[in-house]
Amino acid sequence: MNVLAIDHGSKRVGLADGSTETGTAAPLEILRHGGEAALIEDIKAVIKGERIDQVIVGLPYSTDGSSSSQTDAVRAFAAKLEGAVDVPVVLEDERLSSREIEAHMNAMGGRKAWKASGLDRDTAAATLFLQTYLDRLKTE
Repeated sequence: MNVLAIDHGSKRVGLADGSTETGTAAPLEILRHGGEAALIEDIKAVIKGERIDQVIVGLPYSTDGSSSSQTDAVRAFAAKLEGAVDVPVVLEDERLSSREIEAHMNAMGGRKAWKASGLDRDTAAATLFLQTYLDRLKTE
């Protein structure tokens, strides 16, 4: 099964894809958030082009596990996306992925070094929580 992960932000949306067969995730691309309708159309095109069977949307809880206004916004987006696509949409806790990405950035020498490497925080976060999801499926 091909899986698309979405790290939804107010300006940029990081995408990663992976496979339950190989158990691996990889960065895909960044979409600019030009409004929900346009964003959903862009995601639908990715789903078709990459032959996606399931979508995972990262749910940004606070570090203490509580919901925030961003959590609520992502839930609302995921509900709209689910109504617009023909594949299941699943919410995945991604609160620790941002911290792990920040740690990697610092280990590489900070934001400038990270940017110079061609890596992107949004796709990296999507890749990280997708990989966590795929790893969990292996043990279930």
